[in-house]
Amino acid sequence: MPSVDSFGIGIVGIGSHLPSRCVTNQEIETFVDTTADWIASRTGIQERRYASVDTCTSDLATKAAVSALGNAKLLANDVGLTVLGTSTPDWTLPSTACHVQQKLGVPSGPAFDVSAVCSGFIYAMTVAHSLFNLCCSSSYALVIGAETFSKLLDFQDRTSSVFFGDGAGAVILGRVPAGYGILASELTANGDLHDNIKVPAGGSHLPTSEDTLRKRLHCFRMNGRAVWDYVTSIIPQIVPSVLQKAGLDLPDIDLFIFHQANYIMVNHCAKQLGIDAARVHYTVEKYGNTAAASIPITLHDALQQGKLHRGSVVMLVTVGGGMTAAASIMRWY
Repeated sequence: MPSVDSFGIGIVGIGSHLPSRCVTNQEIETFVDTTADWIASRTGIQERRYASVDTCTSDLATKAAVSALGNAKLLANDVGLTVLGTSTPDWTLPSTACHVQQKLGVPSGPAFDVSAVCSGFIYAMTVAHSLFNLCCSSSYALVIGAETFSKLLDFQDRTSSVFFGDGAGAVILGRVPAGYGILASELTANGDLHDNIKVPAGGSHLPTSEDTLRKRLHCFRMNGRAVWDYVTSIIPQIVPSVLQKAGLDLPDIDLFIFHQANYIMVNHCAKQLGIDAARVHYTVEKYGNTAAASIPITLHDALQQGKLHRGSVVMLVTVGGGMTAAASIMRWY
């Protein structure tokens, strides 16, 4: 086998899956105290997808994984490591990654979840990258971002419920020629801000009770202003940091894939950095905020639209609850 230094580790397959139910702003205004125009003007979102009642996160994740394996022309037997970024797992334990492993028929190898909310996919991909040589000496790593946020939303809260949709995206990491693949990654978190995004009840801190159910504490909560402040302060820090690690400058990046929180926020961050709008790919208008699934879904969409070619330099950037943030730069193979 060639030495570790003679190859890179990069994406050799990619796929995604969106539920069939499309929920427009016009439908949202029938059960949330808001209007379609208000949603569009404040978020840029026109529609999103909701999973059916009997569909769980592992179902979406498995379909995205099958898509990615097909794109890479691989089988489940070729997977040596499965890492799933999600904050809407099938259950508290065991990991949803193990459920996906079982559904795919992956025979063995480590499988676990990473919880970093909307930063979950880049966190998961960076962990898989770091573990690749330990776990995948003759195989590949499956990295997934999957969410069913519609099952956590409080539709009495228009300030958060209108943003989110369900979906999954997956990539296969494998060996690529030296100079291609993941060039640098950066992860960070600020636990002092953990209250800004959360589901208050259901864990060991506040176990399920009649009181937590009555108060709707099992639903998603977000401090929108605090989140905006964190996003607009951390992205101008993390982008230059990961560029420095990769030995690149901003003009060297051919395509930017930001977490699709909402169009207004992504556009603001791009302008902050001086990035030409033509180098930013969006899916938020048709899928909403799919949390950890947002980055791989948008990356796959960009590939399908012909925006990625061999040698393209791509930056992935995200911010999530915790508060967390992550960025990664890769040369597409």
